[in-house]
Amino acid sequence: MKKFLTLDPIPRTAACIDGARARPPEDVGGISGFENFLAIMGDRDDPEYRDVRRWCGGHFDPEWFDLTVVDRVVRSALKPNVRRRLHQPKPKRGAGERAR
Repeated sequence: MKKFLTLDPIPRTAACIDGARARPPEDVGGISGFENFLAIMGDRDDPEYRDVRRWCGGHFDPEWFDLTVVDRVVRSALKPNVRRRLHQPKPKRGAGERAR
């Protein structure tokens, strides 16, 4: 028989205190799906690149991690009726960055 862990009282807040790298996009298909996604996103000549890029929100950087952004999402995770960001924020274009 399995036992369920319950917290008493139920937590009302959560926080992210550290992390690294981006989480997989929602519904990417597990580990093998994420590996396939990364391979496609890493090859602009892949025939699926444009569709996959559009599907994931137009931008994905596997090395991205912003503690402030992630902490805000984690803090809202326990609140009902909160709109959650499913995509990474698009990077601000710097002076030397070329348009994609």
